[in-house]
Amino acid sequence: MRRRSLPWRTAVAGVALSALVGGCGAAEAESDTRVLRVSSGLSSLNLAWTAGSVPWMEEVEERTDGRISFETFTGGELVELRNEEHALTSDVIDIALMLPTYQPDQYPIVEVTMLPLKDSDTLIGSTAWKTLVESDEPAFDGQTYHEWQFGSKGLKALPLHTTPEYSVSTTGAAFESTEALHSLQLRTASRVQNITAEQFGASTVSIPNAEAYDALSRGTIDGGFAAIADWANYGLQDLYKTTLTGVNFGHFNLSMVMTEETWDSLSEEDRDIMQQAIDDTYEDGANAWIDRMDEIRTYNSEEAGGQFVDVEDIPDEVRAPIEDSASGTWHAWIDMVEKEGTPGRAAAQQWAKAIQDAGGQVPDGALPDGSSSDGAANDEGGE
Repeated sequence: MRRRSLPWRTAVAGVALSALVGGCGAAEAESDTRVLRVSSGLSSLNLAWTAGSVPWMEEVEERTDGRISFETFTGGELVELRNEEHALTSDVIDIALMLPTYQPDQYPIVEVTMLPLKDSDTLIGSTAWKTLVESDEPAFDGQTYHEWQFGSKGLKALPLHTTPEYSVSTTGAAFESTEALHSLQLRTASRVQNITAEQFGASTVSIPNAEAYDALSRGTIDGGFAAIADWANYGLQDLYKTTLTGVNFGHFNLSMVMTEETWDSLSEEDRDIMQQAIDDTYEDGANAWIDRMDEIRTYNSEEAGGQFVDVEDIPDEVRAPIEDSASGTWHAWIDMVEKEGTPGRAAAQQWAKAIQDAGGQVPDGALPDGSSSDGAANDEGGE
């Protein structure tokens, strides 16, 4: 069941209400009311915004009786993608819907959720992401995941949810031969998917999904890694014609991020409300993506010219490198980030445990210590 859309309280409405209250009451009401400026580089119609950020803000406004309200800017109107951290630390905005996976130089272990999985779905991925960010287990030189990746930058992240699992789709090319696979030029969302594509022999172009439409339309790329439910956010549902299913190429994560200074400036009660609002809306957010995926699959059915091809139904010579790329990607990514001085091994182990605890499975042999998909990582090299 979806949450109803509550009437939006704007900053203007808050000011107008304050003006109706006279004397000391007005001063007190004004001092108790806070308007937080929120930005997203995504469209106001993007499901990440409508199913994640908006319900969270509505819950916070309702539970604080309007004591906290939000002024919102979307579509890069105020802050473009990848510029959120600077905007936060320079007080241009108070909160951002951030996609730090696009900034691996600054947020290297955020992309851990993009590692291929043996079994997962949106609810499992979302639960695991929430567990990872909120975990109080030290794993990185005595620091938690959040402290190492966000706290070290003076940031506070509130995890929303993840997208559904990523698939590989093309504008028409099928997965019929090794030659066809190796000829593909694919859009990737992260360094992880660059590794995966390299493992099974395709070429890659790393661009945000917002740039994929033009690239696909011009034939600059043949397809890309994307969550099926995410197609409609960028108008890709009429461009993708062939989609490989039965494999999971990771989950893209989403968070509401502010500076620790902004977080600490809120009352304990308001911080608790914000956290509780995350807890109470994240499952609905995940379910909204599941519903959208079903809608897109129906829209892009065979009758409409699309086809969904299960990995079990493609030739062995094509299936083998694709399936082998899953565990190979884990090893290659861990090695890459460890060489950069980043705790990739510990991050991968924590993510694997979070996925397993949520009911999912990582690929067999994915972790360097030999942990399988049926058991949690051991204590060697991290907790």
